[in-house]
Amino acid sequence: MKQKQLLLLLPILLLTIIGRTWRDIPKYYKSLGYVSFFNSFYYYICKRYLLWEFPPYGFHWRLLRALHIFLITPLLVLAYLSSFPRSFSKKIVHLIKWTFISSLFEYFAVKQKMIKFKHGWNIYYSGLIYLKMYMLSYLHTKKPLPSWVLSIIFLIVCILKFKVPLKTRLLKGPIFFLIKKDKFSPFE
Repeated sequence: MKQKQLLLLLPILLLTIIGRTWRDIPKYYKSLGYVSFFNSFYYYICKRYLLWEFPPYGFHWRLLRALHIFLITPLLVLAYLSSFPRSFSKKIVHLIKWTFISSLFEYFAVKQKMIKFKHGWNIYYSGLIYLKMYMLSYLHTKKPLPSWVLSIIFLIVCILKFKVPLKTRLLKGPIFFLIKKDKFSPFE
């Protein structure tokens, strides 16, 4: 069953190799780091309340998440940014095309049980995530601060919309290890 998860990786690797987008890593590495950060932050905040997840099918779940955080999503964004047009109308078409194709690919992945949605998440929300990811990764290449601010606002909206529980027991990890039960916690 590992083949199912590899089917998500292979098209993106081929796109990177054939399109030679790997040559643009020095140009876009900050935006790729930005995308990886928010992808990993999703797993950190929602680790006990995932809205979507990838069934491991023989992979260790941490390895699978690491593949998505550090390889699949950044390479997808790299391919998007590497082929970015110059004119405004072509930029809009490019954004819509990439959002549609990514959402369509994810739709088929859901049908093949390669991705599982939970807690009210659906393909339309995934489409919005792709739209946000592509728009803000491009914005990050020009104006990083507004892209960070907009991403944080979007994150807060998603936490509220999907009622992601923010309790210290759910947030245990490298950032919150100093919080003790007997002290005040803004999450409880």
